[in-house]
Amino acid sequence: MTTISDKPRRKHILGFAIITVMILLVLGQLKHLVVEHTYCEGEVPIPGQQIKQTKPVNMEGAPDVVMLGASWCPSCVAAIQFFAANDINYCEYDMETSAIGARLYKEVNGRGVPILFIGRHRIHGFSEATVTRSLQEAGLL
Repeated sequence: MTTISDKPRRKHILGFAIITVMILLVLGQLKHLVVEHTYCEGEVPIPGQQIKQTKPVNMEGAPDVVMLGASWCPSCVAAIQFFAANDINYCEYDMETSAIGARLYKEVNGRGVPILFIGRHRIHGFSEATVTRSLQEAGLL
């Protein structure tokens, strides 16, 4: 027999179950946003920018794209996914957690992320069309 006091309790349990399922669904979707980040090792020349070097730069090993980004940036994730899908050699400096990334961000007077350096182009934000055009002009696509 159901008493009056059991009905509010059932509503609370049902509400808790619904919220739990919704949280699990959201967390399940977030795993699709996780991308393996490729970070640059050491000093990498940014196209179009002079970097003070004590020895010659090995341009052969330099990436096609240098990105200044941040771990929380959804446009950075979209750029990384685009580079991976199109087999573009890139590296990323996190401007918040990398000393080199923070220094480069300051040197280029960064305002927002990502900042992409492709050939002679400096691109603020990520637009697949703009990045594709810049990669094509640089002979990379």
